[in-house]
Amino acid sequence: MTRRVFRKIQNNFRKLSHTISRGFASCRLRRQGFTVIELLIFSAIFSIIAISFFGVLVSVIQIQTRQTAVVEVNQQSQFLLETIQRSVERSSLVELPPDAATTTLKLRMASSTVDPTYIYLNGNSVYYKETDGGAVQPLTSDKVNVSNLVFTKRANPPGHDSVSVAFTIAYNTSNIKRAFLQNLQISVARVSAATFDSNVIPSANSTYNLGVTSQAWQSVNNLIYFSGSNVGIGVSSPGQTLEVNGGVRLNTTTVKPACDSAQRGTFWVVESGSGVKDSVQVCVKNASDTYMWSVIY
Repeated sequence: MTRRVFRKIQNNFRKLSHTISRGFASCRLRRQGFTVIELLIFSAIFSIIAISFFGVLVSVIQIQTRQTAVVEVNQQSQFLLETIQRSVERSSLVELPPDAATTTLKLRMASSTVDPTYIYLNGNSVYYKETDGGAVQPLTSDKVNVSNLVFTKRANPPGHDSVSVAFTIAYNTSNIKRAFLQNLQISVARVSAATFDSNVIPSANSTYNLGVTSQAWQSVNNLIYFSGSNVGIGVSSPGQTLEVNGGVRLNTTTVKPACDSAQRGTFWVVESGSGVKDSVQVCVKNASDTYMWSVIY
């Protein structure tokens, strides 16, 4: 009886052991199979995420790179425009022929320390210079290229002259993905009439004129007027070569000059002493081609 029970227990234990062994073996197989699958799935998911992240990163870098070019061009173009606008508004004269495009802007300023002022294109950069012998200052850096810079003076009488400005500014790069440019055009007018704080002195002797035939001055101090080739003193519309409103006085305080070809046509008043009338003489040439003072009064 005891032996029979023992055998039964032994058989049951063997069955249980065998069942447990099979279970563990099955679990090990399933655990090993799921690990490989999970690794494959994880690898696939990681690859997809990595590729997506790399694509996003590349796009962000490209956008940031182009944005750098945009910011650089915008900043330098804004600084250039502000400098041109400020200089033109403060100028007393735009020394350019009207309606003629040029790459150099010359401005006459009220202060001799900055007169004249130049803004001009040289190569791919724009430069600024005060006075003829002043130091040259760049207005743009080598990060951008400026081209097609033109200044055009516009005369708007009786208003102030203005300057039309046009140029192209581009980011300096050979990478097409970073390429960015702007075409800009503005018009700036002077804000005040010409004023000077010192004498108006030409830079060279016997070289420059005050006004030109096509753009003549109307008057000097509202006293001396011009109409074609006629000059009026106190006459706003002179009809003769010289027309004077009021008397004409000949100053005779200096020594009477000799009558010659250089003095021909000169009037001279000879002041006499008490009880003797004055005389008026004119330097003329007689029939013998001799120059002499002739008394006309």
